[in-house]
Amino acid sequence: MDDKQVIERVLSGDSSAFEVLILKYQSQIYYSALNIVKNNEYAEDICQDAFLKAYEKLDTLQDREHFFSWLKRIAVNMALNHYERHKRIVDVESEDDDINYFENITSGECPEEYIIKDELRRYVKFFVESLPDRLKTVVILREVEDFSYEEISEMLNIPLGTVRSRLFNARQIIKERLIKQGLTDEILLEAK
Repeated sequence: MDDKQVIERVLSGDSSAFEVLILKYQSQIYYSALNIVKNNEYAEDICQDAFLKAYEKLDTLQDREHFFSWLKRIAVNMALNHYERHKRIVDVESEDDDINYFENITSGECPEEYIIKDELRRYVKFFVESLPDRLKTVVILREVEDFSYEEISEMLNIPLGTVRSRLFNARQIIKERLIKQGLTDEILLEAK
């Protein structure tokens, strides 16, 4: 049964059918929130609240085939709002935690390649975390959460050009810092 069929059942009065959507998307929504708030408990709360809001507003969803992107948008907006309200008390997890934004970068086949890519991933993660909030948020929404420039513009209520310039600036800062660490342009190109 696809999302559209489940939604039709829920809207027809079978509220228990919504559990199918929760089970299907819970972990993805949780990790999307965790990428922003950096705290397991807050991410769990945001995940629950996002599903609750989606359930309550399900009848307003125009394109029922895109339930997940709509739900993810709700969760990310909630996480961003939470982050803005609680910036100073966000619990930044240690480097050895389960938050691993750039996990897919490390797919080298030989040990040397793997070590270089793993080192690159660690530096990129560290440098993203050290960006100013206005840049970090745009990078996470684009590169980790895979939102389009237009979606980011709408979510953050900023012009499209601002989204593009913030991404450009963030990428330049990260690239410059990587080069300062001895990771040259050739290594960066090989790691892509």
